[in-house]
Amino acid sequence: MAEEDQQTAGLAPGEQGASAMFAENNLPQDDYDDLLDLSRSVEPQQPAEAGEADVPPSSSPDLVLADGPDALAVVLEAEDVSPPPPQELVDGDEETREEWAGHEKHVFILSNAGKPIYTRHGNEEKLVTLMGVMQALTSFIEDDKDQLRWFQAGKHRFVFLQKDPLHLVMISTTGESNTHLAVQLSYVYNQLISVLTRSQLDRIFQQRSNFDLRRLLVGTDKFTDQLVDAMGSDASYFLSAVRCVRMPQAQRDKIGQIINQSKHSDMLFGVLVADGQLITIVRSKKHSLPPQDILIIMNLVSTSDAFKAAETWFPICLPKFNNKGFLHAHVSYIDDACKACLLLLSTSAEAFYNLSTARTSIIKTLSSQGCLQDISAALRKKRYQVSSIGIPQLRHFIYKNKSTAQFTAPSFEGPYVVEEHATRVMRNYQHVHHMMHVNARPLKILYYAQESEITLGWITSGFELFATFDPLTGKPAAIEAVLELVQWMKREESSLFILSAQTF
Repeated sequence: MAEEDQQTAGLAPGEQGASAMFAENNLPQDDYDDLLDLSRSVEPQQPAEAGEADVPPSSSPDLVLADGPDALAVVLEAEDVSPPPPQELVDGDEETREEWAGHEKHVFILSNAGKPIYTRHGNEEKLVTLMGVMQALTSFIEDDKDQLRWFQAGKHRFVFLQKDPLHLVMISTTGESNTHLAVQLSYVYNQLISVLTRSQLDRIFQQRSNFDLRRLLVGTDKFTDQLVDAMGSDASYFLSAVRCVRMPQAQRDKIGQIINQSKHSDMLFGVLVADGQLITIVRSKKHSLPPQDILIIMNLVSTSDAFKAAETWFPICLPKFNNKGFLHAHVSYIDDACKACLLLLSTSAEAFYNLSTARTSIIKTLSSQGCLQDISAALRKKRYQVSSIGIPQLRHFIYKNKSTAQFTAPSFEGPYVVEEHATRVMRNYQHVHHMMHVNARPLKILYYAQESEITLGWITSGFELFATFDPLTGKPAAIEAVLELVQWMKREESSLFILSAQTF
């Protein structure tokens, strides 16, 4: 198989197009591998400390990000620092302790001082004692010059992520690995930073260590809730990759060219998304949007319906791009008949009217050249099915193009139309992904047999592939099938991935 691996790796779809999505010397970073690198340097084959993996902020003289210290100064000098009024644990009758504990996944955020900031279920005001215990646990370990990363209590797995001055904790019974859960916590942290910036967060707690951060996060819980709920079932997050709308390359290139030609000089990025998928992206040659930031943007768009009503302008920090300052986003849907949402990002807080004018020009040209119909037609099509590929034993797969940080997967069909079974397949993928990355000597191929299905993982320099087969499929047949699948991917890559993003 080593020989076959070498022969096929060079044909990996998109392997040659590393510059399509990312600027030179600024290739995408995988949160999972970053966490494992930290683990290996301290304690091999143990769950890793979820360390910083941010792309270094740009040092280009023409890129100046807003930081907004004046607004923060007003908040910090205010006399009233009381938390929001306490609410019931749930709407209506208060949720019982048994029901609350029965959720598969809990997420908590608290400050170094033990102040509650966020909880996925219940009300943080009523969980002060529990969060105090969490803070005491981490402090006790830190007193011994160590860091608490995780522990197991029965079927519950407790994972901790320290991002001074915050502590993030996840309690899970889903069976996901410690590192996968730590990656999910890093996304929760990024979601919080997208509202505040790391610079503002540090400044707040340097001035007042017991500051109640909830005052600055009013109205943002719904975005974090949506993110937490999505991460357990969406492969985007553990792969650190985005899914693209499937459409002919000529149509995608045409859309990108129109955005590029109609842009204003204030624009740094132009991003077109729909249904949690990327249609196209237009970027400066000097700067790139990491997939983690694109996922934060998609979560924002999919959670709020307010963007459908009117053009919206607001600051947003993209932590992987630069966690020290804000970009400013002009967000709008193209029209009522098209589900696509257009985001124009700028470093200038005064660029709204310029970007609004550019947006009008973009939509007018897209409409006159038939691109809106192309987008709507692509979105109306159901996701392709694995049965259309013509590999009998193959039930499902996930394919990640490593150079572009994009992935594709067919819809679930056959035995996996039931949510419980589809979730099992996703857990299998996560388990194989974890086993192939966690070892001091990473694996290239892993054959994982279970009673219900076979899962095969294959990692090369160009792609990561995780495939599900009938439980009676042997190793030779599975390997032959994935080789055939890679050839199919090569033929279809131009419609599945963005291989030639527009730059300026």
